[in-house]
Amino acid sequence: MIKPMKSPQTRAEFERRLHLLREQLRQGKMYFSSNVVRGIDGLQRVRMLPNGRIDFLSVDQSTRLQANMMVQFQEELSSPDGSADTSADED
Repeated sequence: MIKPMKSPQTRAEFERRLHLLREQLRQGKMYFSSNVVRGIDGLQRVRMLPNGRIDFLSVDQSTRLQANMMVQFQEELSSPDGSADTSADED
């Protein structure tokens, strides 16, 4: 059964997802095909504010989707029966 994707409920949770996405890319655990230019361009346009927070106005739909899907897939893979442990998202 397909479960609906869990959207982040707070700014901190959304920022955490974007930082996790950046780290996955940095470590080479996630990559884009050379044909997928839009995903890479969206990630490169994400800006940081002077206070170190992410400027949400610079985050496009493709980047949001990638960050949310990455977390969803990690939760699905972490539990063999499909019931994901979400306690890590509450940091």
